[in-house]
Amino acid sequence: MPLKKRMFGWNMTILIAALFSLMGIILGVAVLFEDSLERQIHGLSLARLEPHVTEAAQLMENGLSGQETVWLKEDGLRLLEEWGYQTAVIRKEQVISGSGDEAMAHLAEVLEELRAGTADGEPVGNQGDGGRGTEILVYHGATIVRTAPGEDGAFFAAVYFPEEGDTDSSLRASFSSFLGAVLLIGTGAIAVLVILAAFFTRRMNRVVMEPIELLTAGAGRVKEGVLDEDISYQGEAEFEQVCRAFNEMQRTILEDQKQRARTEQARTDMVTGISHDLRTPLTSIRGYIKGILDGVADTDARRRTYLQTAYEATEEMDVLLQKLFDFSRMESGQMPFHLVKVDLGEYAAAYVAQKEAAADPDRLKFRLTISGEYLPEVPVDVEQVRRILDNLLENSLKYAGTVPVQVDLEVKEEEKGILLVWKDNGQGVPEEKLGRIFERFYRCDESRKEKGSGVGLYVVKYIMERLGGWVKAENENGLKLTLFFPKEA
Repeated sequence: MPLKKRMFGWNMTILIAALFSLMGIILGVAVLFEDSLERQIHGLSLARLEPHVTEAAQLMENGLSGQETVWLKEDGLRLLEEWGYQTAVIRKEQVISGSGDEAMAHLAEVLEELRAGTADGEPVGNQGDGGRGTEILVYHGATIVRTAPGEDGAFFAAVYFPEEGDTDSSLRASFSSFLGAVLLIGTGAIAVLVILAAFFTRRMNRVVMEPIELLTAGAGRVKEGVLDEDISYQGEAEFEQVCRAFNEMQRTILEDQKQRARTEQARTDMVTGISHDLRTPLTSIRGYIKGILDGVADTDARRRTYLQTAYEATEEMDVLLQKLFDFSRMESGQMPFHLVKVDLGEYAAAYVAQKEAAADPDRLKFRLTISGEYLPEVPVDVEQVRRILDNLLENSLKYAGTVPVQVDLEVKEEEKGILLVWKDNGQGVPEEKLGRIFERFYRCDESRKEKGSGVGLYVVKYIMERLGGWVKAENENGLKLTLFFPKEA
């Protein structure tokens, strides 16, 4: 089952279970306290006065037949009977005339105690200010209206006895109605809450599942190798961030693949180029040695020339192989660095002097500038710095495209280190290729008119970064390379 449906089902199940549990608790409490509630309501109903009690008291106050008797006139009796009252004349705790109901007989026995306040009843009030004034009492739910006793101790009483069965039935009906109302309202509330919860759960599912589905589809595209199609999502900020990160990941992978393809192509070109570059001196060596063996070089001078040319070819091969070896050590992280403090101004001066002594002045010229009388020493690996300068010189000689090559070398102090600026008078590098000249195996001259492996400037950048510095290239009437050596490694 899809996650969306499972989430919806879980939310609905939890909500409905919680609501029905709440409903069950309410009904359970109501049923548990049903008897207590009924008793309280029953007690309240028993303590309630009959609605016509005031009128009955007034009727008895004004409607007695005379002072010599305590009996009410017939129209008064008829009215009391309509209201549900039983009437009787009581004297000395006995019913003399009137109702013969057992309840009335029992009531006659306790009325005096009620009047005296020694029985379990409640006097409510009096009506009249003397003579035949009436008194109202409540006893076990019965409403009693009685007159004051006459000279012979007799008095007239009208009593309303509530029908207990009707009361209990009414209570049960009321309680049942209450439970029914609770059940109905609760069911309606549950239905409304379930509908609202379903709506918001579906909306939440859409909010959560939409980006998940987009990410799932994006992952499927990545698996199939489609990396140029971004996820388009606008919604919750958290999911937008995840989708943006996914798009960035796709772009990174795509760029890495492109870079890997370029590197692989450049590696193939380098192997092809070096094979070609090695074949040339190897062919030269083979040819000159064969010339010696075949007797073509028949004089000592000619043989010496042949051998000298073959030797120079082996040196050329050695340079190419050394570059490959250095590159291999760099790639494996095994190139050693031994740092010592060096004055780069003095080192550059010694390097220029050595190269000028060995170079043809018609082919190469140097101009050295050292800013300041004293330059602070910086930590470098002397062998690696020489490799840097050799690579820069080789690059200028191969690609300057002019004769003689004029190299301007400047060494100056900066706040945090030493700058070494190498500039030639060549044709520079096309601007669109300038940013790539430090890449592995990259060659601006793709036609391979000049021999080269495409790793010279890459080695320069690698060494500078290992020393904690940097190198940058720009065109300024030729190619200008600026190298920064930090004062502290």
